[in-house]
Amino acid sequence: MAEVPREAAFMSGIFVLAAVLWMTEALPLFATSLLVIAAQIILLANPGGWRGFGFASGASPSYREILSLAADPVLVLFFGGFVLAQAAVKEGVDRAMSALLLRPFGTQPRHVLLGLMLCTLLFSMWMSNTATTVMMLALATPMLAAMPPGEPFRKAIVLGVPFAANIGGMGTPIASPPNAVAMGFLQKAGHHVSFLDWMLVALPLVLGLASFTWWLLTKFFAPATPGLRLEHAGTRLTRRGWLVVGVFTVTVVLWMTDRWHGLPSAVVALLPAVVFTAMGVFTHEDLGRLEWHILILIAGGISLGAGMQLTGLDRIAVQWLPPSGGGLGLLAVLMLATMVVSTFMSNTAAANLLLPIGISAAALAGTTGGLSPVQAAVSIALAASLSMALPVSTPPNAIAFARGEFTTRDMARVALLVGALGALLVIVGGGIVMRF
Repeated sequence: MAEVPREAAFMSGIFVLAAVLWMTEALPLFATSLLVIAAQIILLANPGGWRGFGFASGASPSYREILSLAADPVLVLFFGGFVLAQAAVKEGVDRAMSALLLRPFGTQPRHVLLGLMLCTLLFSMWMSNTATTVMMLALATPMLAAMPPGEPFRKAIVLGVPFAANIGGMGTPIASPPNAVAMGFLQKAGHHVSFLDWMLVALPLVLGLASFTWWLLTKFFAPATPGLRLEHAGTRLTRRGWLVVGVFTVTVVLWMTDRWHGLPSAVVALLPAVVFTAMGVFTHEDLGRLEWHILILIAGGISLGAGMQLTGLDRIAVQWLPPSGGGLGLLAVLMLATMVVSTFMSNTAAANLLLPIGISAAALAGTTGGLSPVQAAVSIALAASLSMALPVSTPPNAIAFARGEFTTRDMARVALLVGALGALLVIVGGGIVMRF
């Protein structure tokens, strides 16, 4: 360690501490993020001017610079997404639209499962996949009541919802925290990925994996009750509900057309916050119910990655990676590591730890291995969502498992096949990302 600069040694200690705390959850995840930011201020910025702290060579960054690393525009983008989702839930837009979307699928069990998964997929692209899972499982309760206790298709219904929610989390930059962390890291590294760029890459993968998952569920848990039919009820939208739909539509269109009108996605994300608060749809009580702990977790991850880049620890860590045999081999190693770690800990925390290393490794290998930082970052974020083999892997899995309709083995045998196919598609089709 003699050749490692003091600031990189400090940063490696912060990284290890964050990894241990995020993996064990000895502290709440957001508390670890705050600890990461505070430790960087004390050890790297050294605002007190204490001997033995700060950078050994060159000027130390100011504490304002460390704080600015965490204040990323991606947080505003995610905040806007949270406001949209909260308003939709408050005004019943989620329930009304899901019932409306389910209606064309009729009552045949396999078709109803497809509709349920597609609705879950759609909502999880724009709102918390945890909230989406709760909502869709509640919508599926009458369907479960229509099936006898030993009916295998009950497992398909309850498993289809969390799987679709996890897969939908890959679809947009605001669909899951790992996506936001990846975009934040890329922006700080000088790579711009627009909202539409992300969707063009992720949507084909999302639709393909959702179709494969639906097919697996219908094969593994085919209906055994003759003449089984599944009913679902609907609700109507209120006037304020239609306002939410209108603002949602305008916001999404602006997000997807940023390259033409020039407004950054983070600026567009302020539109629903401004409109809903001005119109009284969103109150200070609603503001308090937002998932602020997720925003803090994302901020800590972005700060951790930026600190690794600032101190050069990311470049040092790349040297510890095992030989991978070129760009595709490196990508496979990074995705496998992400999927394994994300299976046993928060996928956001796993992305926080692996994204800065992956981006630096890709930058180093890009000259010889053909792997770009954009491809590495997007692939790692997608891999985090593919890790769903256990009930503890994601909140949607845990919520569905609590219903007591399936075993861990039921979940794992479907999730491992879906994850393996997803990883293969990302690695083989990753060249599309290179077009950015």
